Amino acid sequence: MPPVSQAPRRYFIEFNAAMLLYAAAVVGRKFILPGIGDPLLRDLILGSPILPICLMALAVLRFYRRMDEYHRLQLLEALAFSAGVTAVVSASWMFLEEAGFPHLQMFHAMMVMMLSWAAAALYLGWKDKLSEGHAGRAIRSVCLTLAYVAAGTATFAVVGMAAGFATPWWELALIATALFIARMGVFIFRSKSC
Repeated sequence: MPPVSQAPRRYFIEFNAAMLLYAAAVVGRKFILPGIGDPLLRDLILGSPILPICLMALAVLRFYRRMDEYHRLQLLEALAFSAGVTAVVSASWMFLEEAGFPHLQMFHAMMVMMLSWAAAALYLGWKDKLSEGHAGRAIRSVCLTLAYVAAGTATFAVVGMAAGFATPWWELALIATALFIARMGVFIFRSKSC
């Protein structure tokens, strides 16, 4: 088993490799499907993103097993928070639909879970930095990260509009997520413990 200090670096590589496979499967199937006549092959191509999703889940599990006890507790606390938020949102949304709100698909519940998990994990990390006396460094890091993500996403939107491409909200969310992941990669690989 690799040392605990290597866990973030290994997780970053494993998770993002699976994420790249997922993106390739989602985008690639749009180009491959029109030429496929065989129904079985068509179904396999339609389901191709499922394997990278399973690989992402496996990367999270492997990361959990490589952590020390304190960070395991933090991960479980963040996951419990996200499960609670997802349960409240999904149980409440059906009543909002009756009031005229749009119907949401199952994918949206996953997005709620992922965003609330990330928010809880960031909060717990922020709390750690404050308890260690690194409030200034934590504030500067958060501000730089937000500026980096906002500037990169806005640049993508402006360039897209100038080129005549539509930029739907979900595409901008993906760009923002990719920039956030890249920024976290810089922190992980620059860390002295890795």
